[in-house]
Amino acid sequence: MSDLGQLTGQAVESVLVGCGWVGERRNPAKDWATAWSRDDAAAWIQGDGPSVEVEFTLWYREVDEERLDLDAYMDELYDAAAAELPSVVNQLRAGALRARLEASDEDLTGGADFIEHTAWRVADKVVLAGVKQDDTDTPVQLVVVLREYGTDEGADDENEWL
Repeated sequence: MSDLGQLTGQAVESVLVGCGWVGERRNPAKDWATAWSRDDAAAWIQGDGPSVEVEFTLWYREVDEERLDLDAYMDELYDAAAAELPSVVNQLRAGALRARLEASDEDLTGGADFIEHTAWRVADKVVLAGVKQDDTDTPVQLVVVLREYGTDEGADDENEWL
């Protein structure tokens, strides 16, 4: 996907299909499937376009709000996800993009709030691996995000893919 001229919904869908991902949910307002799965991973194509953002969820844990010490429990979830992050970062650094990953001093989160993250530029794209929790009652997740550099698409409407 990093070689696509522009991350459009149709182009991302085509790459996902070619890589064996299964489209699971189609928003009637879009010309592409927005939710995808392959093995134990999920992917979401977010945004209206023309450029979209692709988020791959590699790890997630549901929040059990019935816990007696919710703060301690949340810290445990954050720590567990953060412990997995270096492995994902190392895989990205050693993978097909290794020669193209460019470290940057600028904020590459696109306005999203991550508990912990590492991000790079790859030409005109951003690759970000991070731990997040979008809201207090949503899962803690370890994700890899691919989006166009300089766009905040997907950050403003986190539920666009629903």
